[in-house]
Amino acid sequence: MVRRLALIVVLLLATLSIVWSALAAPRVLPRLRLAPGFGLEDPSGKLVSSDSLRGQILVVTFGSAECGTDCASRGQLLATAAAGTETTGRVELIWIASESASREQLAVLSETLAQHGHPWRVLGSSDQRALDLTLSGFRVPRRPDGTVDPIIVVVDPLGIVRAEYRIEPSPAVLARDLEALEREIRESQGMRRYLYEAAHLFRCYV
Repeated sequence: MVRRLALIVVLLLATLSIVWSALAAPRVLPRLRLAPGFGLEDPSGKLVSSDSLRGQILVVTFGSAECGTDCASRGQLLATAAAGTETTGRVELIWIASESASREQLAVLSETLAQHGHPWRVLGSSDQRALDLTLSGFRVPRRPDGTVDPIIVVVDPLGIVRAEYRIEPSPAVLARDLEALEREIRESQGMRRYLYEAAHLFRCYV
């Protein structure tokens, strides 16, 4: 009888522990995979590597350097999302040209995107092979006509992909995800670090 009662108590405590973890665990973005390394040029011709961008939250998207209204709409979406969070100064918006482009083309695109009130880092290369390796590393799908799907990838300061949007999200959804990532970075200290690790485990296995 005593053993049965003890077993019931243990099971009850275990159940309560699981429920508490599910309810109290903070919201986290999953650790999907390592982001690829790359080395591309900005409009001034300066080489920008993935290593040089470590320490910041990156929001990366892809498209032609001459994409017209598509650049404007996607640029506005990402700029609006970044402006709607408390991550100001830690989020770097990056546009990687999917086709070989000159510095002049990259500069024009950079000016077009900056009109939405948030600075952009526009990167590209005249070496199509280098671009293809970067796009492949980010798993950017190519269409039959050679253009790419305009996916959006969020990379954390350690270089880990934390979110990937194959369908364009609303600014509110993207802003919410960026805030969750920023909160995790800010609060993952001391005992709360273990709470975040538990949240990642719970998300992976439940």
